[in-house]
Amino acid sequence: MSNLINKIALQISSKKREVNSNLQKYINEIIVIKYGGSAMLDKKLSLNFFQNIQLLVDLGIKPIIVHGGGPQINEMLDKVNIEHKFFKGMRITNKRTFDIVEMILSGVINKNISYGLSHRKVNALGLSGVDSKIIIAKKYRKKHTSDPDLGLVGQPQAINKNLLLELVSNKIVPVIAPIGANAKGTKFNINADLTAGFIASEIGARRLLMLTDVKGVIGVNNKVISELKLKEIQKLISNKIIHGGMIPKVKTCVEAVKSGIRASVILDGRLKNVILKELLSDKGIGTLFRK
Repeated sequence: MSNLINKIALQISSKKREVNSNLQKYINEIIVIKYGGSAMLDKKLSLNFFQNIQLLVDLGIKPIIVHGGGPQINEMLDKVNIEHKFFKGMRITNKRTFDIVEMILSGVINKNISYGLSHRKVNALGLSGVDSKIIIAKKYRKKHTSDPDLGLVGQPQAINKNLLLELVSNKIVPVIAPIGANAKGTKFNINADLTAGFIASEIGARRLLMLTDVKGVIGVNNKVISELKLKEIQKLISNKIIHGGMIPKVKTCVEAVKSGIRASVILDGRLKNVILKELLSDKGIGTLFRK
C-alpha cells in the first residue's frame, strides 16, 4: 500500500502524507462516477480514466460507474437518417430512436468501458439498468401542459440496491448504462446525470463525481467556484451565473446532497488524473456541493 500511495502522490504532484490522509476518508466507501464527455471520447483520457479506476480499487475504494453517450448516439442516428430532437437537454425518444439509444449505450459503449477496465485487471461488469431490475423507472412527466411529450424518456424510481452492494463488496465495478424499465416491461431512456445522482442517493455513496467538459461552476470573476452551499444555488441560477446545460447537473448534485450524500462534485473530465486529484489531494478540483 505504501508503494501505491507513493506512486499516486507522484502522479498528482502531492505529498505522500496528504494522499494517505485523504485516502482514510474513502477506504471501503462507495463513490459513484458519472462518466461522459471528452473523458470518454478522447482515447488518452479514457485510458487515464481506466487507470484511475484501477488505482481506486487497489486502494480499497468502491466505484460505481454510470455512463452517458450522447455524441455517439447522435452519430448513429445521423447514419440511419433519424432526426434527433431535444427539449431542455432531454432527448425526445420515439421507438426507432430508443432502439438506437439502447444499442449504443447498452451494447457498444457499455462493453467498451467494461473491456477497458478488465484490460487493466479490474473486475468490471457492464450492465444495462434493465438487468436484474437495477433501475426501475417510470415515464418522465412533463412539467407544463405546453411541453412536448418526450416519448420513451424515463426517470428512475427505484434501484436493485442489494445487487449493487453485493457486487462492490466483492470488488466488482458495476458499469451501468442508463436504461430502465417499469413493471409492465416498457423500457426508457434516462438521463445519465440523473441516473448517477439517483443511484448515489439510494445506495448511500460517500461522494458523487460528475465528469463534464467544463471546469466547474464559473463565478463572476471567471474563476471556478471551488465550493457551494445549497442555500447559494438558487441565487446563482437567478443571476444566470449557473445557466444552460449546467443547471440540470447542478440540480443533480444538489438533490444528491439533500438525500444524504456528504458531497457531490462537478469535475472537468478533460484533465488528466482528475478523479485522483479530487479525492486524494487537499486542493481538490472542480466545484464541490455540500450542505
